Amino acid sequence: MTMPDLRTVMVLLLLGAIAAVTSFVVYVNNEDDDVAERPELQLAYYLDSATLTGTGPDGQVRYSMTTRRAQQRNDAQEIALDDIRMDYGAPQGLPWKVRADRGRIPQGESVIVLEGNIIAISGADHPNRTEIRTQILSIDQNTMLARTNEKVTLLFEERRLNATGMEADFATNNLKLLSNVNGKFIP
Repeated sequence: MTMPDLRTVMVLLLLGAIAAVTSFVVYVNNEDDDVAERPELQLAYYLDSATLTGTGPDGQVRYSMTTRRAQQRNDAQEIALDDIRMDYGAPQGLPWKVRADRGRIPQGESVIVLEGNIIAISGADHPNRTEIRTQILSIDQNTMLARTNEKVTLLFEERRLNATGMEADFATNNLKLLSNVNGKFIP
């Protein structure tokens, strides 16, 4: 058996070194791609069947809200709520019962924003029952004012009013329809 010459050995070693470096580069690039494609875990806090209670400056309960789920992701600046039921009781006047599909409480604000199939009923067991229906409603917890710029339907004493925009004071039970008001009154 003859020994390969030095030149052939050098070429084989050089080709082996190139193959090793190429394999290493391909391996490192594939590993970086795998890391980039994997979803990063987000820290989140959630409560199932949660009850939230809000009080006024005097310590009196202003509202009690139950939600099927309350959650906040670390990167979110709000608490998201699903399937909301809310009792909003003023110290004087009639209490309000509010339902919504979902809602949110922005961080650092005193507002609860309700969204989707909202029904707010004042005096459910009272002869002067008032019902409000809309798709978006913001409730300021400090002032007890509810506002929307969306379409609103107001039902009371067999009367129906439709409008665009509304302001309701849950503390005094005063309600103001803002524009495009039209209605149907049954004698």
